[in-house]
Amino acid sequence: MKKRSVAERALVERMKELDCLYGISRLFSHRSLGLEKLLREIVGVIPRAWQYPARTCARILYDGREYRSRNYSPRGIPLAETIERKHRSCGSVEVFFLGDGAAGPRVIFLEDEKKLLKAIAELLGNIVEKKQAEMSLRQTTRELRRQKGALQNKNIALREIISQVELEKKALQDRLRMDIELAVFPLLDRMMGSDLPPDGWKNCLSVVRQNLEGVTSAAGRKSIEDRAGLSPRELEICNLIGAGQSNKLIAELLRISPLTVERHRHNIRRKLHIDNERINLATFLRCR
Repeated sequence: MKKRSVAERALVERMKELDCLYGISRLFSHRSLGLEKLLREIVGVIPRAWQYPARTCARILYDGREYRSRNYSPRGIPLAETIERKHRSCGSVEVFFLGDGAAGPRVIFLEDEKKLLKAIAELLGNIVEKKQAEMSLRQTTRELRRQKGALQNKNIALREIISQVELEKKALQDRLRMDIELAVFPLLDRMMGSDLPPDGWKNCLSVVRQNLEGVTSAAGRKSIEDRAGLSPRELEICNLIGAGQSNKLIAELLRISPLTVERHRHNIRRKLHIDNERINLATFLRCR
């Protein structure tokens, strides 16, 4: 086999060094690799660039952890460089020659290999800084996504609350309209279509006012809902009884006989389940 010249050997060594730096850069380009796995892969690439790769091992120290090549042994002759991040030491990269060391480290390690190790340390410092920045960015992104998800959930809950409020608002409007139609409009119709004497008008206006006050309160609305099983005429009579009108005045206002009013009172008591109890109907209606 033809022996290589000094120039050829030097060229081979330079190619090995370039291949090492390229290999480290290529590993870093794999964004899916986390920092730990990346450093484990890099430490296996480093020994190949030295003039005696089979007798060279490497170790990376970073963040209190140690990453070794497969043939690592601390008994060899070391060569080390500090890894810096933002101009502060954060670890080191070391290579060890596993020979007998008779010639001494200055002969074993070429000047270009020392420069290479320094370049590797600088490259590792940049890699560590970028990986930490990526990790911080991913963490921030996850937090933003979590906050966005929480905000979306709150928005959904808020829309549901607003929708429920709108439904309740509409239900309240419908209920108020129904209450007014049941408690107020019939009396107004009576007043408009009759020739009541002044006292009759005064009584009707008093009842209208009481009923308007009643329908705007929860208790008033509940009392009318409780009487939903009553007929329109019975509801009309309930409103007048609750307003304190006597059978005679109710009969005159509605243009019916007192006996008819009495019959309606009996039916109202039965439907309200107080027909067998000694309870005043007017008091009962006002308390409901």
